[in-house]
Amino acid sequence: MKRLVFLCSLALVAGMSSLATANAEDLSDWKLPPVPVPADNPQSKAKIALGHQLTFDPRLSKNNSISCAGCHLPFAGGGGHTPRAFGHGGELGRWAPSWVNAAYYTSLFWDGRAASLEEQTGALVGHMGPISAPGEMGGDVKAIVKSLKAIPAYNKAFKKAFGKQGVTRVNIAKAIAAYERTLIARNSPFQRYVNGDKKALSAAAKRGFELFQNKAQCIACHTPPLLTDNYFHNIGVPQVGPLKEDVGRYAVSHDKDDIGAFKTPSLYNSASFTFSMHDGAFSTMKQVIDHYNQGGDAKNAHQSDLIVPLHLTGKETSDLISFMKSLTDVKLNHIHRPPLP
Repeated sequence: MKRLVFLCSLALVAGMSSLATANAEDLSDWKLPPVPVPADNPQSKAKIALGHQLTFDPRLSKNNSISCAGCHLPFAGGGGHTPRAFGHGGELGRWAPSWVNAAYYTSLFWDGRAASLEEQTGALVGHMGPISAPGEMGGDVKAIVKSLKAIPAYNKAFKKAFGKQGVTRVNIAKAIAAYERTLIARNSPFQRYVNGDKKALSAAAKRGFELFQNKAQCIACHTPPLLTDNYFHNIGVPQVGPLKEDVGRYAVSHDKDDIGAFKTPSLYNSASFTFSMHDGAFSTMKQVIDHYNQGGDAKNAHQSDLIVPLHLTGKETSDLISFMKSLTDVKLNHIHRPPLP
């Protein structure tokens, strides 16, 4: 049933693509929408600034040695700079995905086990995430709250952002999530293009955009406007790294159709990635495209029916890479650690 839904979705998106091609001036479907913000965590400058500090602060980890930004490197497109992330448990099984445009995700982690950015942090009771996961940052959240309360500047910043509540584990999660909701690639050449700047894309990037929508079939899963369908697919990625097997979404859903399926990531700033895929199996954009071009892994019994040989030429691969580069908002690649209390 899920595959039928995906195929129907592909047909619908293909129809949308044809319509967009027929009316080249109408690119409204590709414009990034306003970021969804939960009612119980409205954005504020004070909260965002606090979240920026917390994201770069290693004191949220065991032994004050690892920060969130230690695995999500701005210069690497907000993703990991090693094939798999490293934490207090040594090398982990998965690559650290990018935080760029993660605010649009309806679920977080490669297997979708978190429903919000707040849950994903690992600061909330009952939600294991990087801050509290023993093998990752390994932090004791109760001890972290106590430690932050003992820092006058943090006490002041939390009260400015949250009022009398001050430093709590919930507010740690809310501040980090508020900051992450600002990491949107609105100034990428492609977004400038769809918003009216016809000179923002090169001729090669425009050809790549056409390929993206048609022959390359990227649009089947990387749907507009977010360039993710927020679903999970098995695309035949080779299993590498310390894990012998990673069942992906199946570990959460227990649905056999989800064996080896992983979340479709947004492609914004992906041209800056040092590695790609859930296990960091590929280190260049060309390797990623070559994988799709050959039809993934025909021997993978659980591979999605959407993955088929594409027959892209070398020139078409180059054009597609040019389009992928147009998705880069360079400002997000130059985020720096703010002064910490």
